[in-house]
Amino acid sequence: MASTTPTIVDEITHVRTGPFAVNYYSADFIAGSLAAEIIPAPTRDNSAIYLTHVTMGIVANTSDITIDAHLTLLDGNGESVFGPVQFQANGQTTLSKDFTKPLKITNKKALDISGAGENGAYQAACFVFVEYYTGDSPLT
Repeated sequence: MASTTPTIVDEITHVRTGPFAVNYYSADFIAGSLAAEIIPAPTRDNSAIYLTHVTMGIVANTSDITIDAHLTLLDGNGESVFGPVQFQANGQTTLSKDFTKPLKITNKKALDISGAGENGAYQAACFVFVEYYTGDSPLT
């Protein structure tokens, strides 16, 4: 499925709240079962989440069973917003990305994360740190 939701924008929203920061840390997830909401959807019509920074990676887990895994940020429809990004096991790699122009998520959609690995015999935990603001689309 093609990714259609993220948009790099060169706009200033006319109603803006934030900036905000969210630090999400998962428990161990097994066999691709990670699916969680990081930021709830804005409640106002025509309002969206605008990402300005993302840091994410895989961390060591409590069971000492890890493999490479990939993480994907999704909108509330399950469409890819950022990723998938492949990470080595045991917290050996992280990714940090600043968006000079914010990455706009579809209006009134949450920001979610999903994770998966190469087989069903792994466990991993991940962290995601995002900076964002919410805003209404500019007047046209």
